[in-house]
Amino acid sequence: KPEDIFSRPREAYGEALATHGPVIGVRRKGNLEYIVNQEYARYVLTCDRLFSFEQGSAAIMNLQPIMALTEGSLFRDLQDLVRDGIVARIDEIVYRIWPLFQRDAKDFVERAAEGIKTGQHPSCFDHFRGTIAETTLILLFGPDYVTRRNLEIVEEVSNGMAELTGQYQNFSLIGKYIPMLWILYTWIKVMLVSIPFGFLRTYGPLVWKDIDRYQKLAASGNLAPKDEPRNVLYLIVKTYTPPDGRRIGMFRRLYIAILLLCLIFAAVHTTTVVSQWVLYQLAVHPEYLDPLREELSRVLEEDESGALRLTAASLREARLLDSFIREVMRLKGDTIATMRYTTCDVPLGDVIIPKGHFVTPMATTVHENPEVFGEQSREFNGFQWAESNKEAVMTGPAHIVFGLGRFACPGRVLAINVEIKLIVLSLIARATPTLLEGKFEVSDPLNTVTQPPKGTLVMVPLEKPYL
Repeated sequence: KPEDIFSRPREAYGEALATHGPVIGVRRKGNLEYIVNQEYARYVLTCDRLFSFEQGSAAIMNLQPIMALTEGSLFRDLQDLVRDGIVARIDEIVYRIWPLFQRDAKDFVERAAEGIKTGQHPSCFDHFRGTIAETTLILLFGPDYVTRRNLEIVEEVSNGMAELTGQYQNFSLIGKYIPMLWILYTWIKVMLVSIPFGFLRTYGPLVWKDIDRYQKLAASGNLAPKDEPRNVLYLIVKTYTPPDGRRIGMFRRLYIAILLLCLIFAAVHTTTVVSQWVLYQLAVHPEYLDPLREELSRVLEEDESGALRLTAASLREARLLDSFIREVMRLKGDTIATMRYTTCDVPLGDVIIPKGHFVTPMATTVHENPEVFGEQSREFNGFQWAESNKEAVMTGPAHIVFGLGRFACPGRVLAINVEIKLIVLSLIARATPTLLEGKFEVSDPLNTVTQPPKGTLVMVPLEKPYL
């Protein structure tokens, strides 16, 4: 039944693949999509000549107009900026943002304690979305941009881009069954109303001035690398300054705004969602808390004043937590998150997939493959990856959470190794996560990548906190 695709996709797709073979065609949201099982997953995700990541991602995320304006370079440019502007500076970034996570974890636990008394429990998702929004502001623009209004705009942009790229489409009957009408409505709402009257009106004048200022700084030749502004906007300006030194033009400035919008969405929304999956699973599996707290005690370092803190090195040493995160991501129920688009007619198994169609692996057949994970492939084993030295950010044919090949998610190092670990460790150092209902629900079974679980997370403060 069509509704099964949205309400029970694991079972619906799984049964169809088991019955009809390793490649099936399914109509969804007005498209004929081809779903493959674990047999062809690696081939589909790594052969970009036949299965285009850029065309598939742009189409499924409703970003084709932006891809057309950028002549297809959007995703490659984003990858380069994340790699050079963020991943290359991870050690420095952890040092800068550690106080934010400490401050907000302490504040949330205090609010949670009050919520236990009043019955009004604060939202962990909303609270730490604010933390990651502030981190994103600092990394993209610099600390001078951190104001209450600017933080609100970042969260609004993140929500708007999530809506534009279809992250809430499965909750709407129109989105599911009249997708073109839904796409048109969200494009008008987000691109013609929310972003122009929110992000561009507030950030536009500031970013415009900073582009001019950074261009002059870069052209002066008087700055040593260590004295350059430590934000992504400066890197963008250096990258897009014309070789002849001319002023960056209007079209290029518009493209810079598009890049910043995409980075805000990727940095804030998805990272916050995954952090909640980890915390909810810790609430369901409290037996993992003591070993994780023991590990926290081992990896904590002292700063110049003697205060305890976490660094990039100590976060890398938190291997048990890293393993737990990897297992959560393996088993949280991803179905068809990673899309590709055929560039020509492609023979696959007994099927010839026509040019211009979506193709995606069924992630659960990969992540729960008994040939790889044994007969208990669906059984949660949180520390197994520490024993085999497979990090949460490590991709592979049996772990496609971040995609696979040259277009694997470039921001996973910041999201997993820094932000999510900081959220989890800062919280369990002060409190024990529990669920008010004793369990949680999957809010969107077809989209666990960008939708948090549904439940009430309650943090019970420790008598003797670790931090």
